[in-house]
Amino acid sequence: MPKKPPKKQDPAPKGGHRRSSATPPVSQGSDNLPDLSSVRLNMEQEMARLGKLLNEREFESIDEVNAFLQELLAETGGMIPKTKAETPLEKAQELVYQAMQASNPKKAAQLARKALKLSPDCADAYLLLGDLEAKSVEEARDYYEKAVAAGERAIGPETFETGKGHFWGIIETRPYMRARQQLADLLWELGEPEAALNHYREMMELNPGDNQGVRYVLLSALLQLCKNDEAEALLAQFEDDAFAIWHYNRALLLFRKYGRSPEAEQALLNAFEQNEYVPDYLLGLEEMPFEEDFPEAYGWGDEEEAILYVSRAMVLWAQTPGAQTWMAKIYNDLDLE
Repeated sequence: MPKKPPKKQDPAPKGGHRRSSATPPVSQGSDNLPDLSSVRLNMEQEMARLGKLLNEREFESIDEVNAFLQELLAETGGMIPKTKAETPLEKAQELVYQAMQASNPKKAAQLARKALKLSPDCADAYLLLGDLEAKSVEEARDYYEKAVAAGERAIGPETFETGKGHFWGIIETRPYMRARQQLADLLWELGEPEAALNHYREMMELNPGDNQGVRYVLLSALLQLCKNDEAEALLAQFEDDAFAIWHYNRALLLFRKYGRSPEAEQALLNAFEQNEYVPDYLLGLEEMPFEEDFPEAYGWGDEEEAILYVSRAMVLWAQTPGAQTWMAKIYNDLDLE
């Protein structure tokens, strides 16, 4: 059995109380509004412009497409040229992109309402208004449901058929996918887990590559609801996922299935290796920070990742009889080697 690795000399987290949450984790690497980074937002706008330029032309082969792109980028110094918004929805989406980058919430809301006057099919506008103006979760739900409906209208039934399996790769589907994820997250918070699960599952069917990170939310939800077989299938679908949530939840699932078995122990040791900080927080050896001090970003295997994982997975380990005692024994045994 490997020895416990020495602790990295990172600054100690701010002290506070231990906290568990019944809410699945916020999707890692997700595109949830209004947290789109400027880089990601600019990339989405550029991809939309590129798609429009390509759709305006007819190509007979991929070689022609590549030749066009090479010539275009050579002429513009590697930049995708701006295109003019023509349809009401395109104009509305441009306003929403401006709203997303606005530093003034009031200005952002004004732009979102202006976008909806141009096109009631602008899903991102409803999302922004839900985030900025909803005074209750019920009001936010209404905005999010309107956003999903608007996204469905904007995409059209044909794209749902032809784009299934690579949905996120179609730029026009992204507002809809963002809306559906936020609605699902809210439904979970409102105590409607089955409705939330249905949204997560269908999103995974539309986009099995899971660019949004829906799998992280879905996995935690399945484990909390003790849908262990479905959780096991999801883990196998993304077997090489390297984040702490995947390693530690795999170990937890194997413990549920086989108890104190060699398979479960090896999975837990692999999880220790991936992120050494999780056991200290999960077992109460280190104090969790207050929620307002939770990190806003994290890296693979770092202490911030551990804090965010434990804040949302404590309930999963606590609801599994003997799981934390089992982890503590294996963790302590590493010191005795």
